[in-house]
Amino acid sequence: MRHLLRAATTLMLVGQAAAAWGLPWDQDMVDQPSAKPQEAPAPVEPGAVPVSGGETLPAPTTKEGMLDAKEAAAEVPNPVPASPESIARGRYLFEIYCTTCHGPAGRGDGPVGKLFVDPSPADLTDAYTQDQADGQIFFTLTRGRGAMPFYRDALSTRERWDVINFLRREFGAE
Repeated sequence: MRHLLRAATTLMLVGQAAAAWGLPWDQDMVDQPSAKPQEAPAPVEPGAVPVSGGETLPAPTTKEGMLDAKEAAAEVPNPVPASPESIARGRYLFEIYCTTCHGPAGRGDGPVGKLFVDPSPADLTDAYTQDQADGQIFFTLTRGRGAMPFYRDALSTRERWDVINFLRREFGAE
């Protein structure tokens, strides 16, 4: 009788374990959302969140819209004074995020930049870049352009302005 009771208990426990595998939580790891590298969350509806620093949310979806938005960004003033601290932070961030493509001298000849042929990374010392307003450079850092990724999520608003202060001091005619 004892032997029969143990067998029934064992069978009942095994049956409950098997039934538990069929419950809804058995796929939690498979069904969870996953974040991809450099994947931004979906933009919110226009006007839903206050935006500072000249960022446009959501981003324009056409080439013409991007060009118009970049042109309008010329009106965005640089709110960060070009202090020695800001320029030093900008230099540090430039070395981390920008030199791989633009090179240490900003000429578009970094080790990764050499792999890009069309388009190649911009020469930051060129008049095309230097003639842009700070707000337009901020727009490009924020939204990216061509093969250049956006840095809206990698660099804070303040950090992007610091990089611009460094670019102006290092490569410009300030």
